[in-house]
Formats: sequence, structure tokens, C-alpha cells
Amino acid sequence: MVSETDIQDIIQSYFKQQCPFSHHQIDSYNDLIERVLPSLLSSPSLFPVVIKRNEGDIRMFEISLANMKTDVPHYTENNGRRWILTPHKARLNNLTYSLTILVDVVVDVYMNNEEGEKVSHTVNNVILGKIPLVVKSKFCTFKQDILSECKYEMGGYFIINGNEKVVITQERAITNTPQIHSLSGKYVLSSEIRSHSSQCSPVKGFSIKLTKGDSPHLYVTIPHVKKDIPLFILMKALGALTDRESVYYIIDNNGTDVDESIKRLLKDSLCDASAIKTEIDAISYIASHIASYSNNSLVDDAKISYCKQILRSELLIHLGYEKHRKLFYIGYMVNELLRCHLGDTEISDRDNYQNKRLDTCGPLLASLIYQCLSRITKDIKTFVNKELASGVWNLQSHNRQIINQHNVEKVIKSNFIESVLKGALSTGNWGMKSNVNKQGVSQVLNRLTFMSQVSHLRRISTPIDSSGKLIAPRKLHSTQWGYICPSETPEGHSIGVIKNLSMMSEITRDIPTRHFYHLIEDYVIDHTQMDIYTFNKRQYVRIFVNGDWMGYVEDPKEFVSYFRDKRERGMIHPQVSISWDITGWRITIFSDGGRFTRPLLRVSGLMEEWSFSRKSWGDIVTPGDKDKGLLDYIDPHEVNDILIGNSFRDTHQKTHCEIHPSLILGTMASCIPFLNHNQSPRNTYQSAMGKQAVGIHCTNFNTRFDTFSHILHYPQKPLVNTKMMKLMNCNDIPSGINAIIAIATYTGYNQEDSVIINKGAIDRGLFSSTFYRTYKDDIQKNNLTGEEDLFCKPDEDKLFLAKPCNYSYLRSDGLVEPNTKVTSNDVIIGKVVPMKGDPSYTYRDSSTRVKPNEKGYVDENYMGVNGEGHQFCKVRIRNVKVPEIGDKFSSRHGQKGTTGMIYNQCDMPFSENGIVPDIIINPHAVPSRMTIAQLIECILGKACSMLGYEGDGTGFNHTVVEDIIRVLESCGHEGMGNEVLYNGLTGEQMHTQIFMGPTYYQRLKHMSADKIHSRSSGPVRGCIKAGFDKEDLILKRCSRATVSLPR
Repeated sequence: MVSETDIQDIIQSYFKQQCPFSHHQIDSYNDLIERVLPSLLSSPSLFPVVIKRNEGDIRMFEISLANMKTDVPHYTENNGRRWILTPHKARLNNLTYSLTILVDVVVDVYMNNEEGEKVSHTVNNVILGKIPLVVKSKFCTFKQDILSECKYEMGGYFIINGNEKVVITQERAITNTPQIHSLSGKYVLSSEIRSHSSQCSPVKGFSIKLTKGDSPHLYVTIPHVKKDIPLFILMKALGALTDRESVYYIIDNNGTDVDESIKRLLKDSLCDASAIKTEIDAISYIASHIASYSNNSLVDDAKISYCKQILRSELLIHLGYEKHRKLFYIGYMVNELLRCHLGDTEISDRDNYQNKRLDTCGPLLASLIYQCLSRITKDIKTFVNKELASGVWNLQSHNRQIINQHNVEKVIKSNFIESVLKGALSTGNWGMKSNVNKQGVSQVLNRLTFMSQVSHLRRISTPIDSSGKLIAPRKLHSTQWGYICPSETPEGHSIGVIKNLSMMSEITRDIPTRHFYHLIEDYVIDHTQMDIYTFNKRQYVRIFVNGDWMGYVEDPKEFVSYFRDKRERGMIHPQVSISWDITGWRITIFSDGGRFTRPLLRVSGLMEEWSFSRKSWGDIVTPGDKDKGLLDYIDPHEVNDILIGNSFRDTHQKTHCEIHPSLILGTMASCIPFLNHNQSPRNTYQSAMGKQAVGIHCTNFNTRFDTFSHILHYPQKPLVNTKMMKLMNCNDIPSGINAIIAIATYTGYNQEDSVIINKGAIDRGLFSSTFYRTYKDDIQKNNLTGEEDLFCKPDEDKLFLAKPCNYSYLRSDGLVEPNTKVTSNDVIIGKVVPMKGDPSYTYRDSSTRVKPNEKGYVDENYMGVNGEGHQFCKVRIRNVKVPEIGDKFSSRHGQKGTTGMIYNQCDMPFSENGIVPDIIINPHAVPSRMTIAQLIECILGKACSMLGYEGDGTGFNHTVVEDIIRVLESCGHEGMGNEVLYNGLTGEQMHTQIFMGPTYYQRLKHMSADKIHSRSSGPVRGCIKAGFDKEDLILKRCSRATVSLPR
């Protein structure tokens, strides 16, 4: 019998896996390097590159890439010494953390003789390119310098030129599965399918459209054909020459009224193709409408040949090359379309997650690499044809080695793939220059807090125009339950467009069908071998595997039970799903990548004896020895076949149950105590504000040079925790403080979301933090003159356009001594650019000063050499930030407020025991916002502080408030958390009891000192230290500039 302890052991074993919060990114990248990339290099659409010669003794060249290998990430210094590159070194030295891909270039030369002799030549270990590497993936060198990394580093991101970049998971429409949509204009309905043969190959669209009116006509849209073609002309081109044959491919042949209605609807469409009698006539008709950009140079025979190629290899490419199978599939699509028109079935829901897939970093990079390899194949053809045309090889005896060790770098440019991938990752514009179809795919990783980093790695984006007024895609859909967090989404125009994964939600990788098809093939009846004129299609149930119609199943109930039994015993991968749509007469099996899936407890196994305390997650899912596990991975397709209980106690008439109801939440919402007692918008607000809280974002912050970061001086773990916070290590790197909060009106300075703060608490360090800002600069080289910039302390007398700043703190190397106090008028990086043409000035100033309205101390300097071999420097400034009026604070329940007044401790209210609140908030903040969870947290925190325990505030935990009241009363406190307070200004007892207790509060990054900007004059472009006799020269050079001259 499974107990509460067993449930906690199961959850802990899941989160003890390596990188549980970013494994969907890491696994997809590992799959890209280990499986997808080798399959791309052997893809028939790319390699081998065939170059026909038919001149001299050579008939043909075939060039292919084989034996892919990877090299360890490394970098080379100017002196030629090679070092292993670690993530920390890449961040520090502004390098790109990438993996080198090596291949063998195999050149097969076919001789133009009777024997058809083939001569092969191989160029070994050619650098195909560098692919940016995901931190903590299988190829990462993270452990080589583990002491320099954060103790809780989770990886899942890239490092591009020293900047951490995360690829946002992208939603897309499902492929290889027909969808029925309504249309406006000439057509009323369409059955559309986006077909592709592999995960990274190009998608080819195909659609069947139905016209409006009482006598509708059917047309099809074919790739590369500019005009919609009548349906039955296409069917004749595929071999269905008679009207009777075409109709029987479409109807169910079960003698129902629906069949008769479909026949009547097809009558006018059959007339459209009546003039076409043969297969070649149909192909000729289609060929005459091939898009103009494809056939300008083609003669009639070539057009027909090209049309045959389109029908063979670009029409429904996921079915292969058999015309018979394509006819059956087109018939099925027409049947579904006409049934929808008759009202028998419904239009497909675009927002249903059964009709969506997700692309993580692996598939997104694979699509870019495919485009790069397509370009490389064209470059190979161009190079070889150019070399052959030049005639140089005819003069040499080794003309068969047209690609060799000396010229292979000209053929395959080793920096091409790297530049394309780096460009996409650094800008977020996904695609090559001529084909940028997505923006914002990669973003700079949010490192403000540890939780914001976890959340960013688990973010999902829906590719719609966020400024549009579309409502449906933004709404919570029923199929999102358990996979998408219902609370965590931004406010404003991106609401519902940007989403986050739930805590145990996973994204599947592609699982080849060969791993399980041999187990089910005995049940499958091949539909292509049946007589279409006598076979009743409704006698059996169709079976589809990843959208491919494999045949029929005679006993669907037995087959589904058999399949699930094999999966439960580990003989089929646990993430392969099977669903039986009884009304649609079809069984669908999906093993493709990009599906949501999550583990659920199987009710049938709950009564057995289990021990999970020391078991790994893999052992729990698949125990081994063909025993059944307790868990099933369920995706949105299979959800409709099962009944799910809300907890392991809710099992009556259920097939499965949630491991814990709080696991439907995402990263941020899981950290809100008792969130089920809050109004839902407050949980959404906290999900956003939790990412803005000042805390400790990583344990190695003192060795990092982040652009900016906030470090809280005295962070505390909450008195009231959630179980998920412990599993995410939030207690070890927290971002808040347990402050004593009173809810009262006091002097009026805490109205309208303002709060009053105790100055004594601030003096003791409450919410004090250090702000770090990093300034960067590097040496640039003038390629024309060969001169380089110089880090130094500039000589102001020889400096053209010197800044009106203080250069006195600079050392001879151009940097400032650590622990020196600097303000916005001080230069912290001295850099000059050489000048020519004017003997009066040697250099032009290019120094870096502290940003306006900022000040602090120089914390640390770092100088190094970047990937281009140029020197660079980083200067980190630290500044202590003490809470002041205007700063923003928030509880974990969306109760945000700015500081309205800071009172001395003697002026604050106090209890008979001398307890003085740290923060006073307004009572009006609670009733209208209904943040009851904050009140429960407060009284539970009060009880915990009296007894020395930690409170459990996990959502949906059925905490009983009356139990907390009894504990408080047993400790001598009023049960509801109220206290008698005395006015600090008058000493009189306040007329009402005040609700007071410890509540976890956060200081947000929005600080008033950062937002107050003022200046007394306009911009000053430069100050030239020169005499009045040079005024004309200065004004001539500095036209349109404001010039400050010495007095």
C-alpha cells in the first residue's frame, strides 16, 4: 500500500536526477549530436553530392561525409598553446563555448570505361564546423573546473562570446497528421497536413479544399504547383484511373447514409476530371501548372519528369514512395473532410495540445544545420565544377584527387556553420540571412535570482503576434492541465503567449518506431493488400503510427491492453503513447519528439507493497525483469483514455492519479505557500515578482563578471516553506527575509500600497544589498593601418576630445586600483585610439566612465585575451544599496508596495514584549485582493517561531487553520495572530488589536535611486584641453558638437 512517505520518496527520486529542471534542453542537445547530426550527414537529400562529368576518363564524382567525430572544447592562445575550454573560462574570456565536429570526406570517382571502375579517396579529420555547446550536456567540460562553478548549476544554456544564452522552447503545429480547418472566401473547409520524413527535414504542405455551395467541388494544393488542382486529377496521376476506384478509396463502404451523402458530394468533383483519361494525361495537366520559378527552363518532357518527382518524393513524404498508400491516405483525408462538412465530426482545435509539438534547442539547431549543409553541398558542386572547367586537373596525373588535404578547407569552410549558429543564438533571429522566420528564439539567461534562471530554462513561446487581439491562443486550454503552469505567465501583451512547464512535465525526444513495431506487427492488418470494392472499413479500426497509416486492427481493446502491458513492463519505451478514439474508429501511436508528457501513478499498482527510499527514478518507472512499474508517462493524446484522480487517495473508479496535486504548478508558483487560498491573479503577480527579488543568484557570484547583479546581505530561508522549494535548493540560496509584518493604519504613510519600514531594522541590515555592475572594453585593431587601441592612463595634453571627467585614479595599465571609490565623473577604463594627420594630438580618447547617477567601489579588475586574440578588460563596481523611500517590496502573495515612510524604532508601535514590526502594511490590501494565504503564512510562521519548527505551506496540502490556532493558543498567543500594540509616538495603547507576525518578504530590484535621473545641461560630446589660439581648429573639427573650453 502506497503511503504519504512513499509519495515523497517518489518525488525526491525524480528531482535527484541529473539536471531535473533543464534536462529537456540537455537531452535534446545530446540527441542532436549523437543521433540527428549523423543522420543528416547520411541523408539522401544532402549526401552524397553527385557531379556528372561524362568527359574524358571520368564519368561521375560522388562526394560524401562519413565517420563523424567530436573534439573536446578547446581554445588556442596567441603562442599556439591549446587549452581545454570550460564554461567558466568561456564566460570570463568572452569566448564561445563550442564543440568541434570532424568528418571524413569520401570522394568516389566513377571511371568512364567498360568496367565502370570506382576509385575512392578519403580526406580524414576535416573540420566540418563548430556547434555551440550546451552547458552540462554529455560533451561539456564542466567537471574540469567544477570549483569555479555554482554549486547548484543546472546547465541547459549556451555561452556565446561570453554571454549566457537560453533557447526558448517553441510551439509549432503537429506534422504528419491531417487537420480540418474552416476557411473564408471561395473555400469553406480544408483538410491540411504538414508532412516530413524526419524531424529536421523540410516540411511539405498538402491540403484538400472544399468549395462553398450546394454542389461543392474538391481541389488539392500540391508543392511547387501554382494552381489548385481538381482532386480526382491528382488521384488519376497516382494510378486511380476510374471514377469507381477513386470513390471507393474515399467511402467507408459500410452501406450507411453517410456513404451515400459522400457519394452525392463527390459527383461534381468527378465531372471536373472527366476529360482526363490516363495517368500521363493527369501528370501532363499538373505539370502545365508547375510554378513559374521552377519551370522557366524546362521543356515539356522535363516538366513531366519533374512533376513525377514531385508526386513521388514531395507529396505526403512521410508515407514513402508507394502510390497505393498515398491514394488510401488521400481517401482518408477526403472522408474526414466531407464527414466534417456533413456535421459528423468537428473542426480541429488549433489550441489543443494534441495538435501541437514543441521544439527545444536540439530540433531548432538541427533545422539551422540542415540549411547550412544544403549550402555546403552547393558550394562543393560549384567548387568541383569550377576546378574541372579550369582544366588544371587535366594537366596533372592525380586528377582523381580533386579534393585533397590542401584544398579541402576551400570546399568546406570550417567557420560557416559556426557563424550561422552563433549569429542565430546571439541575435535570436532564427534562420539564415535570407530566411529569418522566427525572432526572439534565444535570449540572455536571466540570472537576477536562482528561481528566475530555472524559470527561464523552462519557458515556452507560442509563435503568434503578441500585439494581436487573438484571445483563444492565450486562454488556458483543458489539454494544458498538468503540462503548463496555470499561474506563471507575464502580464500585458504577452499574457498566455509566454508559458512555463509544470514541475514534472517533460518534452519527449524522437523514439524510432523500429524499437517497438516488431512487437505489434502481428496485430496489424495491411490495408493496402485488401480489395477496396468489398472491404468494409468500419469493420476494423485504423491504426496510425506517428501519422503513418499502418493498417487495421481487428480487436482494438485487446490490442491497446497488450500494448500498454508491454510498455508497463519496460519492453516499449515508457514515453510512447497509445490512444483509442472510439468515435473516430482509429488508434494512434505516437513516438515522435516534441510531445508533452508527465508521470502519473497507476491505480492498479497502489495496493501493492513498494519501497522507494533508495531507488532511482529509472528503477521506479521500469523496475526490470519485465516487472510492472507504478508509473505511466501520459501525453495529451492518451489523457482522454484514462480517468485521473487528484491524489493517491482519490482512486475510486479511476485508472490513474496525480503523484501530488501541487505538481501541476510551475517553478515560480510552486514557491508560493498555500497558493490555493489566493485569488489567482495574485499568484500570477508573484510568479513575475519572484524573478525580480534581490537574493543570492549563485554561489560563485564573486568570481563572475555579470553585467549586473544584486546580492542580499542577510538572506534567510522562509519559516514557511513548500516542499518544492527544498527540492529546488531555494533554501540554500534564498531571496528574501522573514520580517515582522503588522497590518495596520499608522500615521497614514502606508496608504495606497505604501509600507512603513522600521529604521532600526534597516540599521541592523534588513534588506541591505550590494549591487554589482561590470564594465567591459576591448582592444580594436585598424585593419588598414595595423594600429591597435591602447589601455593606458591618457596624457590629457596630447588627447583629442578628452572627456570632462577625472582620470587621476587610473594606473599605468588603464585600470583603477581595487577598493577605490568612484563616481559618475570618474574614468575607470583608460583607452586611447591612435590618430594621424595632426601633430598636436597623438591619441583620441575612448575611455569608459562610470554610468550617470551611479557610484561605488572598484571591486575587481580582469584582463584577458578574447577569441579574436585581442586584449580586453572587465571592471566590476560594487555599491551598497540600503532601503530608502520609494523602494519596492513584496510578499510571496503579490502584495507589492513601495516604501512610503521610514520611522525611527522609537516611533514605531510595539507590543508588551517589546516586539516592534519591521514593516507595516495597510489593512485595505487584504480584503479586495483576497490573499488569504498571506494571513495563513503569518500565523503558521508565528507558531513555527515559537516551537522551532519549519512550516509546510505546499499548495493543496489541506492545512487546517484551526490546528494552527490551537498551537498559537497553547504558546500563549491569541489564536488569530492579533496582538495588543502601543503607539510609539504617544505611548498609548492602540484601540484595536493588530494582526502581526513573521512573513517572508522580498526586496525587488526596482529601487528609487536607480530611477531618479536629472541633468543641468545637454550632452557634451567632448572637452578639449587647448588654448584659445586653437579655437578655430577645434570648432572646425567639432562641427555640431558642444565644446567646453577651459576658462
